This record gives sequence, C-alpha cells and structure tokens, in this order.
Amino acid sequence: MVNMVLETIKKRRSIIKFLAKPVNDELLNAVLEAGRWAPSWLNRQPWKFIVVSEKETKIKASGMVPTVFSSTLKDAPVFIGVCVNPELDPYHFIEDGSAATQNMTLVAHSLGLGTCWIGAFSLGDERDSAERKLKKLLMIPKNWRLISLIPLGYPKFRGHKTRKELFDIVDSNYFIDREKKLSTEEKVVQKIPVKKILTPTSTPPV
Repeated sequence: MVNMVLETIKKRRSIIKFLAKPVNDELLNAVLEAGRWAPSWLNRQPWKFIVVSEKETKIKASGMVPTVFSSTLKDAPVFIGVCVNPELDPYHFIEDGSAATQNMTLVAHSLGLGTCWIGAFSLGDERDSAERKLKKLLMIPKNWRLISLIPLGYPKFRGHKTRKELFDIVDSNYFIDREKKLSTEEKVVQKIPVKKILTPTSTPPV
C-alpha cells in the first residue's frame, strides 16, 4: 500500500538553488495554510509567518545567515520567516514553530516546489546572533522569537539521500547503546526481534 504522506516525507529534499520563476499566490497560500494547521500546545497557535519577497530585504537577510545559505535567500522568489510568541506557549514554542516549519516544507514539496529549512533560533538569544539581526531587519518585536527561514521556489535540481535502516534506530521497550560492549543481560534484551517487527521494507503506521 502506498501512503502519499509518507512518500512526500521520503522524497522531500533541502533545496538551495532555485529557478528564476515566481511562485503564484495560490501555491504560496497553500504552503501557509499548512503552517496554520500545524499542531501546537493546547492549540495556542503562537505563530506568525512573514512572507518576504522584496529584493533588498532578501539581499540584507542573506548576509545574516551562514554563507552556504546566502545565495539561497537571494535567489529564492520568496522566503517565509516563522516567528513564535513564547508568552503564548512558554514551554513548547520551539516545537510549535518547528512543526509549522515542517508542515510547510512538506506541502511545498507536494506542490512541486522546493524549500530549505534555515534555522534562525539562537538558544542563548545572544545580542550578536543571526536571530537578533534578522529580527531587527524584519521588525519582529523583542518578545517574539524567530525559529526559521524557509526559502521557497522552483528547484533547479533535487538531490538523493539515504536514511539509516529502522532496525538501526528503533529499540523495543528499552534504549540500547549499540556502540558500547554489552553485558550478558543487555545482550538478552537486544535479542528482542526488532528486525522482525520493523524491517527496511515495512511501512510503519502514519
């Protein structure tokens, strides 16, 4: 059985090179809708999404992110800034903004668009951090945090990547450190047939 959601998750790639082709409002709104419907703690929905299309602002923002993403922000037709208000969700605002970001990247891929998740959040909220600089540029209030930037456009190409097999990352009932020498008791626990339950070709429930 083919699960379209799972297939989208598997095929999504980070895109850092875009075609010089605008994204129409219908597609952009569909991506934003995906962010709007992301889960949040107690449904607080503590986010705002800033859509940036001005060339000058994109150029300025490109100088505030790691060099590898500089041309990405400049060349993308548009980018989305994902902001959250910790006052609305003081415990899980990072997860809330991350969930919204993930939703938008997945729907963008399903629509034939490309994205790249650029992390903007500074854990220590340092004065000279990229987040502080970007917040000033985008006129984001001090009490709000900037979680991510999402360049959006038509990809020049899509790469191919692999993932670890399920039996390398899934343990049954207990955490197993595969890199250390196991005691006899731990070896017994490790014999729990994870490979039989989750094989590389099996499809876990979504």
